[in-house]
Amino acid sequence: MENFSFGDLLSSAWGIALVVAFFGGSIFVHELGHFLAARRRGLKIERFSIGFGPRLFGWTGKDGVDYRVSVIPLGGYVALPQLADMEGIEGEGSEEAEKLPPISYADKMIVSVMGAVFNVIFAFALACVLWVTGMPVAEGSASTVIGYVPEQVVTSSGHLAELGLGNNVPGPAFKAGLRSGDKVLSVDDTEVSSFNQIAEAVMLGNRKDSQGNPTATFKVERDGRILEAVVQPARVEVNSQSGDRVRVAGLQPRTSVIIGGTAAGSPAEQAGLKPGDRVLSIDGQPLNNTNEFRELLRKGGARPRTLLVEREGDVSAKVVVTPQVSTTVHPVGIVAYGETSRRSLILVPATRDLLDKDAAATRDQLMVLGTSPEDPALAETLRIGTIVDKVDGRDEIVSVRSLAALAKAVGPTPRDVTLYWKRANGDSGNLTLRQAQSVAKQPIQHAQIGAAFVTQTELAYRNPWETCVGIVKSTFTTLGRLFDGGSDIQVKQLASVISIAKTYYNLSEDIRRVLWFTVLINLNLAVLNLLPIPVLDGGHMLIATIQRFTKGVLNSKAVIILQYTFMALLLSLMAYIILHDVRRCSGDSERQLKQQLLERHVFKPQDFSAKK
Repeated sequence: MENFSFGDLLSSAWGIALVVAFFGGSIFVHELGHFLAARRRGLKIERFSIGFGPRLFGWTGKDGVDYRVSVIPLGGYVALPQLADMEGIEGEGSEEAEKLPPISYADKMIVSVMGAVFNVIFAFALACVLWVTGMPVAEGSASTVIGYVPEQVVTSSGHLAELGLGNNVPGPAFKAGLRSGDKVLSVDDTEVSSFNQIAEAVMLGNRKDSQGNPTATFKVERDGRILEAVVQPARVEVNSQSGDRVRVAGLQPRTSVIIGGTAAGSPAEQAGLKPGDRVLSIDGQPLNNTNEFRELLRKGGARPRTLLVEREGDVSAKVVVTPQVSTTVHPVGIVAYGETSRRSLILVPATRDLLDKDAAATRDQLMVLGTSPEDPALAETLRIGTIVDKVDGRDEIVSVRSLAALAKAVGPTPRDVTLYWKRANGDSGNLTLRQAQSVAKQPIQHAQIGAAFVTQTELAYRNPWETCVGIVKSTFTTLGRLFDGGSDIQVKQLASVISIAKTYYNLSEDIRRVLWFTVLINLNLAVLNLLPIPVLDGGHMLIATIQRFTKGVLNSKAVIILQYTFMALLLSLMAYIILHDVRRCSGDSERQLKQQLLERHVFKPQDFSAKK
């Protein structure tokens, strides 16, 4: 393990504190709404609990209420025996509860709805705070002007893209004719006012063409004209373990191209580019995005390029720079295998053991980086970081200590090859790859000027009413897409308490982002709890309404059966979502590990010191 500093400990403690304060606080606010309404209406209150299951700690107040924190942190409840029989979730009630008088229909409706009402009030109050302070967003995301339309989009194995091993498809938006500088007005007839809304509209889209391919209709403004374009979004894998895929159009917002620094001896330094320079155009073509600039450099190769640069004092100057063309990665070993669908196993020389310093790999060993496309059958055996040290040659088992030795041992002709592997924990074994062969793959080369670029943020001051209404609409749209055959949104993609806690932790460096996420959580809690499902607040309201306007359709026994049935279904659904959330976390960790391997073993710093 890496050294864990005191600063890391403080950062973790701060993240955990935010989860407790804001996620736990959101649950508390919801239950407080029920509690205060019940007290106001004169109902019997037995318990006020944050969490479910056995009591962890708490106290009994002078009002006789058991205030507690319970073991299972999946919500909370206020035990109101006159409202509904919820022993299955809330635990056994007192014998006195059976002797309590019934409550009115109005009591049931008011007490049930007030949890959601308090969440909405809390969310709106936080949105007002963000309206005053401003919400930090990535530059360009508050606009709908397109800054870059890539010609290719990586749909999976994105971490291997620099090696030329990512799965690419033509850029959907580029193929449809959208270009840098276009202003998006609507997506599928829904008006958009920010780049995040564009991405969300595509992701939640449910339209398909006659062949079953996803589509999204864009209305854009270009040079004063209104144009329509039908985009066929790509399905991009965002997590290899959970299998989550989302629709993307292949668009990036307009951003400034600002030099952050230059490498010693680089073309940028030699041309006189300085930190803070804003690059406005290249060879007369206006720039709208840093990635657009990189792509235009790559396409032009090693020829002189004329940049229009704005410096301090709004002084514009023309700068001529000649990029150098080279790759940014070290060589890798690739073994293609598979009898029907072909996959590639990627190995890299181990320059430093990432997984365990005490059981170090040496620089004379080969380490597994991954497979492309991902191979679930080998995911456990040849997991990332596994050392492959031997291969059965044509006549004998051969030790492989270099990429050249691997290529020679496997050979260029397809055949069954057995690999011998080991890991830092002492595990070892072997497996056979069917119809395997060594292949040569040229890493992607880039035309580079040796400049780093500044990523800017800006503050968005959004009306709190618009913020809350937008989140509620998005929540209803997402719920609808779960039951829409034309959508790619699935139940397993919903977030559990695990993802919620992880998101809070990831946002913990900026309290304003934490507040925005809390607005989202509270409005989602309000909407979900008002769904007409027994066990939830909306279910209580539905049952109360049916009992109010019918006679004998739902007696107390039928209500109890409904509550227990839907409780079991709801708990099963939560378990299913948590299971996939665990897989999602595993996939996130794997992606981070792959990125670390790339940075330590594959990526190489560009050296501009040598004369070209």
